[in-house]
Amino acid sequence: MMIIEFLKILGLIAFSSVKFLFAPATVYLSGYSYVETLIITTVGGVIGVVVFYYGGAFLFKLWNDRFGKRGKPKSSFNKKNRFIIRIKNSYGIYGLALFSPCLISIPIGSLLAARYYRNDKRTLPAFLIAVVFWSIALTSITASLGPFFVG
Repeated sequence: MMIIEFLKILGLIAFSSVKFLFAPATVYLSGYSYVETLIITTVGGVIGVVVFYYGGAFLFKLWNDRFGKRGKPKSSFNKKNRFIIRIKNSYGIYGLALFSPCLISIPIGSLLAARYYRNDKRTLPAFLIAVVFWSIALTSITASLGPFFVG
């Protein structure tokens, strides 16, 4: 029984690392307390940021080493790209960090940070602080609304 609970928590941590917006509700409604939900979602978010940030930085470096810069790439703007570029240009690293966990997603936000800000030492701390902030905010909202959803 202990192994099943451990695997359940690992699954929720993995879920938190990629679908952070829905993780607090999923964890809380799975029967975990407020503090347990906060810990699981924070750990999952932090793991997601670290894995996707360093994984993305490694892949971008590998890509640049292998292919380098080849002329000017053609621009392909769509609604999502414009939103991401607007955040990058208007708010910089802190805006990207703040909006990533909920609006963009941890994997995409971390990859964008690795692409545009991998040499900036403020990147990882900003993302980790944003994950903790959103984990507290979303878990608090979920816990306050939880009784409406639990029979």
